[in-house]
Amino acid sequence: MHVVPQQDWSYYEDRVGESDAAWLRSLTFDKRFALYNDMFNLLWSARHDMPGDWARLDQHHWEEKISLRRRMVEACAKMDQMQRERAAANHTL
Repeated sequence: MHVVPQQDWSYYEDRVGESDAAWLRSLTFDKRFALYNDMFNLLWSARHDMPGDWARLDQHHWEEKISLRRRMVEACAKMDQMQRERAAANHTL
C-alpha cells in the first residue's frame, strides 16, 4: 500500500496567518461575496466529478430548508398572535 506524504503546514500557517486574516478583513462586502461565490461555484461544478450520492444529499438539504422555513412561519405566526392579543387587551381597558 502506498503512503501519501503528509505535509506539516504549521510553519506556513504561522507565517501567513496574520496577513491572510488582515487581507480578509480589508475586503469590502462585495469583494467578500465575490470570493465566496467563486469558491461555491468551484465546488459546485467539481462535485459532479466526485463519487457520492449527490441526489440524496440534495434531498436532505431540501428537507432541511423546508423544515427551517416551516419553523420560521410558525414563529412569525406566534409573534403575530401575541401582538394581536396585546393590542386587543390594550383596547379593552
